[in-house]
Amino acid sequence: MKKKFYTFAVASLAMTAAPVVPASAAVNFTDVAENNVHFKAITELHAAEIISGYPDGTFKPAQNVTRGQAAKIIAGALGLDTKNAVNPKFTDIPASHQYYGSIAALTPLDAIKVYEDNTFKPNETITRGEFAYMLAKALDLKAEGDSPFHDVTGDNEYAYVVTALYEYGIAKGISDTEFGVEKSITRGQLATFIFNVMNEFTENDTEAVESSKDSALLKTIFTKAIEKQQATTSMKAKMTMTQSMDIQDGEERIKVDTNGKMDMSIVNKPMQFFIEGTMSMVEPTTGESIDMPLKMYMTEKDGMYMYEGMSETWIKYPADMFEEILAQAGAQINAADQLEMLQKFATDFNIKETDGYYTLNLKGTGDNFTALIQEQMSAMNLGLDEEVMADMKNLKYDNFSYEIKINKETFDIEEMVMDFGFGMNLEGVVMNIKNKSTMKYSDFNAVPTITIPAEALENAKSLEDLFESEIGNK
Repeated sequence: MKKKFYTFAVASLAMTAAPVVPASAAVNFTDVAENNVHFKAITELHAAEIISGYPDGTFKPAQNVTRGQAAKIIAGALGLDTKNAVNPKFTDIPASHQYYGSIAALTPLDAIKVYEDNTFKPNETITRGEFAYMLAKALDLKAEGDSPFHDVTGDNEYAYVVTALYEYGIAKGISDTEFGVEKSITRGQLATFIFNVMNEFTENDTEAVESSKDSALLKTIFTKAIEKQQATTSMKAKMTMTQSMDIQDGEERIKVDTNGKMDMSIVNKPMQFFIEGTMSMVEPTTGESIDMPLKMYMTEKDGMYMYEGMSETWIKYPADMFEEILAQAGAQINAADQLEMLQKFATDFNIKETDGYYTLNLKGTGDNFTALIQEQMSAMNLGLDEEVMADMKNLKYDNFSYEIKINKETFDIEEMVMDFGFGMNLEGVVMNIKNKSTMKYSDFNAVPTITIPAEALENAKSLEDLFESEIGNK
């Protein structure tokens, strides 16, 4: 029983710590240099998964955009409900069409201009004037003055929407005096328009930031934080974890409280980390206080080593398991992907401003989140035996919440609080668990290279050897 509690505690720690290590740097498009006028917009919107590139690694910023593509990007950027929208019944947009949901979601906002034959013509190139109409209507923007552009005068059908976008700082002309209303909009120009929408509503409209649950606006703040993480070479973190287990074994009921404190040092390139701390618990059947010291090193050069305090043994993880954990630890993980993944199961998702911080909150419940965690646990290859992994598949979550504090000036993620409750059935023993973990980050770009001590390199046992030794001692 003691071993099961220990392995479960280690698994919980790994599951909790997985999302908190910095993400890898975003891939730049080969045809979008840093001096490109649209570079920042394209890079940040791609990181937020609002726009995408081509399989060959290019973005094609000068390529024209179709009406269908424009509808999809605007609906996605504004977080519109594209699954439950009412069918607008355009003759060339059946429910099976790839842009149906986006077009349907924009139609009630009066953002869709339809042709006289009741068609939308999704494959036709969209002009800058038509895109301005679609975007301004979707945002419900109001113009106050007159158009500053000579090609969009008062009697032009796009004058009002172009003026509104200009006044909000969302759209500029192709020159100081010409908007280019009849010219096709390019992928680069579209990215800048959408990026300006994000900045306008997150930086200049405090009330909108405090109250909006629009996923695109939230992603903008988070993307800036991820961009800062990607530029961060190293950091330290302190983790505290409390776990309360309510265990029902037939008619017997016991409670077990576990506390963990961990100090972490993290270096990004090449990926390295060091964790040291203690997991403390009271063994429920004997009342014995158990302190489980934990020490773990990982470098891309030497692999991953853990000090198992109960047997006072260094353990070397197998190469395939190390690669899995390395991926989870940050070499391949994308934090923006994780945010979107969590958002799918969130019943409440918002950002608020408090005393120099953006505080991002996610809360949710449901079986889908349970399936997500089980999938992540399986993918992480934690090295637990088949019996324990089978038990882990009985996990069922009833709630979760994430709170992420982002420094408003530096966009450093300085604190993450994860709070979740779940239940499981372990060989007929029913457990209900509440877990809360807090990560506080510091010492950005100040951690030296991490070296695995000779004691670990020379004396470590493989997991196979350790398991065989345990079997032999029984």
